Amino acid sequence: MTAPTTLSRSRFRFLCALLFCTGMTSLVFQIIWLRGFGIILGSTIYSMSCVITVFMLGLAVGSFLMSRLLERGRWLAAHPLAAYGGVELLVGLSALLVTWTLFTHQNFYLSLSGSPTAPLVMLLARQFTVCTLLIAVPTTLMGMTLPLVSQLVTDRRQVSALYGINTIGGATGSIVASFVLIYYLGCIRAGAVAAALNGLIFCAAMLTSRYFPPVPAGAVDAEDGAPAATAAAENRLLGRPLLLTLAVFSGFIALSCEITWTRFLSLAFGNRVYVTSIALALILLFMGQAARMSSALLRGPDPLWRILLYSCAFTLISFSAAFLLERPALQASHPGLVVLFILVMVVFPATALGLLFPLTLAARPSGMDNPASWVGLVYGFNTLASLVGSLASGYVLINLIGSNGLIAFNSALLVLSLLGLVYAFRQHFKPSDHALAAVAGLGFLAVILPRSTEVPPVVDANTAVVSSEDAHGIFSVVRMDEGRLRVLNNRTDLVYLYGDPTTQYVQESQAYLPILYAPQLEKVLNIGSGYGITAGAFSRVAEVRSIEAVEIVPALVEHANLFSPGNHRYFDNPRIQVHVTDGRHFLATTPDRYDIISINVSDPYLPGSSSLFSREFYEMARSRLKPGGVLAQHIFGPDVASLYHGIHEVFPHVKAIPAYGNGLTLIASAEPLKPHQREVFLSKYDEGRALFGPIGLENGLAGFEELIALGDEKLQELASRAPEFQNSDDMPTLEFRRLPGKVGLFYSNN
Repeated sequence: MTAPTTLSRSRFRFLCALLFCTGMTSLVFQIIWLRGFGIILGSTIYSMSCVITVFMLGLAVGSFLMSRLLERGRWLAAHPLAAYGGVELLVGLSALLVTWTLFTHQNFYLSLSGSPTAPLVMLLARQFTVCTLLIAVPTTLMGMTLPLVSQLVTDRRQVSALYGINTIGGATGSIVASFVLIYYLGCIRAGAVAAALNGLIFCAAMLTSRYFPPVPAGAVDAEDGAPAATAAAENRLLGRPLLLTLAVFSGFIALSCEITWTRFLSLAFGNRVYVTSIALALILLFMGQAARMSSALLRGPDPLWRILLYSCAFTLISFSAAFLLERPALQASHPGLVVLFILVMVVFPATALGLLFPLTLAARPSGMDNPASWVGLVYGFNTLASLVGSLASGYVLINLIGSNGLIAFNSALLVLSLLGLVYAFRQHFKPSDHALAAVAGLGFLAVILPRSTEVPPVVDANTAVVSSEDAHGIFSVVRMDEGRLRVLNNRTDLVYLYGDPTTQYVQESQAYLPILYAPQLEKVLNIGSGYGITAGAFSRVAEVRSIEAVEIVPALVEHANLFSPGNHRYFDNPRIQVHVTDGRHFLATTPDRYDIISINVSDPYLPGSSSLFSREFYEMARSRLKPGGVLAQHIFGPDVASLYHGIHEVFPHVKAIPAYGNGLTLIASAEPLKPHQREVFLSKYDEGRALFGPIGLENGLAGFEELIALGDEKLQELASRAPEFQNSDDMPTLEFRRLPGKVGLFYSNN
């Protein structure tokens, strides 16, 4: 047996720095790609899961491939650091090319992505194909890096630490991408910075490769001091098949939990893009830190099986404590209680679960002469299982059993693992091991299992008319005073209060105002149908022959009868087709042209919604309008002047009427706006009273024209103010806008 090769502290730190940068650039590209694919595939949970799935698949393929290459390729085994540098250079170049094409060739990829109204299986197949064509090469290369660097070390504690540092680099990349790079530079230039860092890694690796000789074949690390009896049992029972099974288990459960953790963090802190970035960084940070901790645990006297037992049990106990805190934490205004809930639901389990994979990585079985080959094999199995966990949880389980049910499902897997460990090592158990396993099992049976069918309580159950959960979030309808209804998805108000006269006025005016100015009324598109009030208002005009209503939240359509008679039962009208999908993707892929496109989204600052306010979207909407056609959109918030200028740059002719607060309902056209349908109102609708009376305009068309005069005054004031920013797909300033107030990074409209 060859003596172990342990790197000096300075050389090991150098490798840690390289892998930290590798993890950081990978996450920067992933966040950029998620936004780019959200535009060409639609900003839905399914398209985002598709991107993550292909990303993880590429990592797994790269890891498996490098594992085999290291066994057969002499040059790779002899020059691992130089090979790692070359791979990093290829990662940077290929990932930058993908980033550039995502934002400059959208129409081409839209033509490949398929219609959003196609059957779900067919749509997902097309989306999976597009994602694979674009990011398969860079993600496969990313998966090769850890096995290559592992070729330089044989001390299993150092291998686990390298993985932990790589994961912590990913956490840093999540924060840097959202708070710095995309915010200040935009997506393409942020990708260029990440690619430049890949280039620096290449230079550093090539310059120092001669100082890092590869590990000699057959080299193994010394025993970690485990007692002889337990070490013998561990070597016998934790062989290669079981260790690979453990890698699969840890990968599946970690990604499955990550989906629910992100959901709970959004429930506690809001839906903005910063919450998602912070959630991802938090999860990766503690899992990475746990991987670094594993190297210290391996130096201690406890055998591997006992560490695994404590990790599973501690995770179960934390989930049980979190379920006891769930109701008061999600409905409380006290921040300390919310933070405590996040600690026990996310931070402690992420740390415990984060130990599973690096310990498996370090527990190399006998017969594996090349340590890097084992790293590649285990990393590949773990990543492939992560892919399955992401698919199963994001596509199926979250819809079937919800967030609490998904936590209970993962807890059941942990209970099974506890039972297996208890049985396999029953002769070596201490009383404390029995006690901990018993407490964890009782917590599952008494706390987690009974709450598995409940929807996380983001609203008071006594006032909730509807509380349901699907992949899009937790949908709630809450009974307010005077018979009004409040509708939320997670903690975001989807629409202003139903039953409030202002809501009826604003949403019906998004139909009547463009109708007045449209030359023709044959075909209408309503993006963001919400309650259905705007679509219902269009249906009251007999001259409108076809209405297409698009809504991204399925529950709003499923419960549309709650918002009747305000929506005029639009869902029963044969002239109206309802599509549950992303509105921008629908508009980009439809071959139809419209006389009117009316847009009403809940919040211009949310991911997905913000893309309906970009320059590219307005240019696309203009191309989808018939000659003289008009676009109607509701704008509001602290950046209303910049929003107006964004529309006016593409549509030179704009009219407006006042809406909620400082908001406006705009209509815009490429041609001068004239009241083409004035005679329709005068002759068929009692001078407009039959249409405008229900929204509080007793003077009919004359009263409506008074509102337009007020809107013209407001537009003159907005035109006199220079825009603070220009919002585009590459430079999504609106989505990453840092709003005023203490919680401006987390909430916007509420």
